[in-house]
Amino acid sequence: MKNKFFIKLLVIGALMLGLMIPLAMIEGVVSERSAYRHQAKSSIAASWTGEQKFLGPLLVVPYSEKQSRKVWDKNLEDYRQEVYYLDRRLLILPEALEIDADVATEERSRGIYAIPVYNSALAVRGAFDNRKVLELLKQDNISIAWNEAFVSLIVSDIRGIVTQPLLNWDDKALEFVSGSGLDQHGNGMRANVTGLKNTEPVSHVFSFDVHLHGMESLQFSPVGKSTRVNVRSDWLHPSFIGRYLPGERNIDPQGFNASWQVSSFSSDMERVAVMCQQGNCDNYINNTFGVSLLQSVDIYQQAERSVKYAILFISLTFVAFFLFEVMKSLRLHPMQYLLVGCALSVFYLLLVSLSEHIDFGQAYLVASLANAGLIGLYISAVLESRLRAAVFTGLLLLLYSMLYVILCSEDNALLMGSLLIFAILALLMVITRKLDWYRVAEQLASQAATIGGRPGDDRVATVTAD
Repeated sequence: MKNKFFIKLLVIGALMLGLMIPLAMIEGVVSERSAYRHQAKSSIAASWTGEQKFLGPLLVVPYSEKQSRKVWDKNLEDYRQEVYYLDRRLLILPEALEIDADVATEERSRGIYAIPVYNSALAVRGAFDNRKVLELLKQDNISIAWNEAFVSLIVSDIRGIVTQPLLNWDDKALEFVSGSGLDQHGNGMRANVTGLKNTEPVSHVFSFDVHLHGMESLQFSPVGKSTRVNVRSDWLHPSFIGRYLPGERNIDPQGFNASWQVSSFSSDMERVAVMCQQGNCDNYINNTFGVSLLQSVDIYQQAERSVKYAILFISLTFVAFFLFEVMKSLRLHPMQYLLVGCALSVFYLLLVSLSEHIDFGQAYLVASLANAGLIGLYISAVLESRLRAAVFTGLLLLLYSMLYVILCSEDNALLMGSLLIFAILALLMVITRKLDWYRVAEQLASQAATIGGRPGDDRVATVTAD
């Protein structure tokens, strides 16, 4: 008969393992809903715009380089000199670059999914000088195509440019046209410029405004020998990304303001521009910084993290039930364990479905109160005491509160979760430290045998810790 005690422990363990199946299915539902939201984001990006990289401006000066080589002449039966020309481009970085960006955010929806998008107003100003052009002219074999020089910008999604911008170049208004003019990365815009044909050092001042739509992130490149970028927005939860963090930033209930100051010495943009001249512009494209407009609460990530604690909740509940059996003269059927375990599992399904329609914190509160209330109502009959049920419900709500604190603390989630598990384990060890488990097994086995002969009696004798 002693084996019945251990058989019951095995049954409880099997129930816990079995409940991992619906938990895995719920986790699959969370992943599926997250995939649906990603599809909604892709759908909005297809009709709006995606993440934006605003790279430049660069001054591109096309030129040809005269070369000669020896070729075999069949008629002369000897080598002769042949002249040919190589078409090249000189990329000139601005001496100074300043960008002021005002970013206004809004939400676009597909079904129940809302995705943040933005409208930005960019004010760009700076200056180029012609020193590199003058150095190039010192070579006798160089011929510059003055009429083909242009200012180039790369914009990752050109659909985001709302109106055709005008380039103010030396007090002249010049129209931008679509296309960056760069071979490897053609997305963007360019404007042909004049006035470069000089024999003395000259500085060309420029400025232009761009209204740019985008989604999730806005990035810039430190192309200037001195680059200053200032971004203002009404978004409350920015994440600063890229190779450079802002030197100054301020986040308040009205939004954020961030400023970057980058020199060509730290960005190594001179070398990157030379590589781009030679046809490799990947480093130029990836040498960026900016801001990502993150959603304050990713409900699917939070729900997925909460499901990972589900087996802990179920284990603690089953342990509490078993201690009631051992110490409070009660007998609980495995079916009662199973029903309570199912109720604990349904909590996570409620949490996901509610959080898609209301705030995550409100959804968590409603789901936890509903679930704790259901379990409390059920176990008030199972434990044969409203007081015990109220205590149990209170402890369950306390656990849910602790879990919510862990979910909201991304940086310290592992530490807080570890401390919670340690505290619960310590509490269980303190409560059961004087319990003689051999005696418990013997008494429960004998009680089960006695009650087996009296079908109408469901009571067992009390087993207390010494």
